Amino acid sequence: MNKAGILHKLMLALILIAGFGVALIWPQVQKKLDIHYARQAAQIGKQLAQAEQLFFEKNKFYTADFAQLGLELPCASVVEKEHSILRCRHYDFVLEQADVIRVSNTKYPKWFTVSLQDGTVSCGHEDGSLVGARICAQVDL
Repeated sequence: MNKAGILHKLMLALILIAGFGVALIWPQVQKKLDIHYARQAAQIGKQLAQAEQLFFEKNKFYTADFAQLGLELPCASVVEKEHSILRCRHYDFVLEQADVIRVSNTKYPKWFTVSLQDGTVSCGHEDGSLVGARICAQVDL
């Protein structure tokens, strides 16, 4: 066998080993990213709740539009079906009720709710969602 044939076989073996390594590591990387994005969403939700509370103290009502809060919003704000929605890459923030912001993951059946009155975050997930349960368990709220 010539040297080029041996080199090609070695390269193929290295590529296969690297591919298997990435396939084994990728789920753990994705898990860490999901938890990071959930923590980030919880922080944004708390900031929005604080801004809503300040708005309430000045105006005696909560605003229905994130754009009126005077914050530099991290994502685009839209109004759909009488709800102000902040559409971010991984989470959507919705002013659903007079005193609650619902934070929904765009990929998994998972959410947070943020109380506007005290800024507390509660984590929930749809029944049977292992991903949602795992993220809730590992996010410091």
